[in-house]
Amino acid sequence: MIQLIVSDLDGTLLNEKKQMTPRTADAIRQIQQRGIRFLLNTEREYFDAKTILDPMGIQCDMICSGGAYIVDQEGQTCHASYISRDKIEPMLRLFGKYCAFYEIYSTKGRCILGVQEAYEAYLTGEVFPSMLEEDKNFSMTEEVFDQILAGTKFYDNIHLLLDENPEIVKITSRSNDTWKLEQLRNEIQQMIPELAVSEDTPYGIEVTAIEAQKGVALMEYVKREKLSLRDTLVIGDGLNDYSMLALPYVRSIAMGNSSWKIKEICEFQTKTNEEDGAAFVFEKLI
Repeated sequence: MIQLIVSDLDGTLLNEKKQMTPRTADAIRQIQQRGIRFLLNTEREYFDAKTILDPMGIQCDMICSGGAYIVDQEGQTCHASYISRDKIEPMLRLFGKYCAFYEIYSTKGRCILGVQEAYEAYLTGEVFPSMLEEDKNFSMTEEVFDQILAGTKFYDNIHLLLDENPEIVKITSRSNDTWKLEQLRNEIQQMIPELAVSEDTPYGIEVTAIEAQKGVALMEYVKREKLSLRDTLVIGDGLNDYSMLALPYVRSIAMGNSSWKIKEICEFQTKTNEEDGAAFVFEKLI
C-alpha cells in the first residue's frame, strides 16, 4: 500500500508554462485527504516552491534545492547538506578562471558578489538566452524580472557574505557557452571531488555538497519519518530525478516528457506534463 508519494515539480507537476493545473492540484489535495503523505522533491528553493503551492491550497513537506535540505510544512528545516566552508573559495576561483558569472544560494537567500548592474547584464545576456535555447516558449515579464532583483542580496566579496555566517546551499551558473560550462564542470569534478556537479543541462551548472542529491535526501526523509521505500511512489522527469527514481523498492514512474534515461530506469510511464500525467497517476491511486 502506498503511504508516501514523492514528486518532482518542474516538468512533472507543472506544465510547459510553469503552471500547476487545477486538476493536478485537486488530485494532490485528494491524495492527502486519503491519508497518503505527499512530499515535494524539487530543484527549486523553498520560498520559490511555496509561491506555487500556496495559491493552490497545498501544504506539504519539501526536499529543496535538489536534495540540499528538507523543510517541513511549517517551514522548519529538518535536515541539510551544505557546502563545506573550506571548499567555497577554491571553487569560486575556478568559476573566475572561466569567467563564469555565478549565483550563490545560501540560508540568507540568493546572493551575488558584485553590483546589481552586473547581475542584470548576466540575466539578460546569459541566463535568459540560455533558457530560451532550452525552451522556445520561455518568456520573462518585467514584473518577474523585478522580483528576481528584489529577492537578491549583493556583496562586494565572499568574505562579507561569509561574515554573516550563512550556510551555502549551492552555486549556479548559466550560459549559451556550453563549452565553457563543460570545462568548468570537469575541472570542479577533478579538483574538488567532495562536491557534486549537475549534468542535467549543458546550459547550466549547479554545484552542491556531494550528499545534496534528491535520492540521498529522500532516504534521509524516509528514515526520519519511519516510513518504507517499499510503500513509496516516486514520479519525475529529468536527469536530476535519477537518484530518487533509481532507489531500490520504490514504485518509480516516468513522465511522458522524460528523457530516455529516465524512462529506462522507471517501472511505469505516464502521460506528459502537458496532459496532466501526474494527476492521472494520483487519480488512479484514489
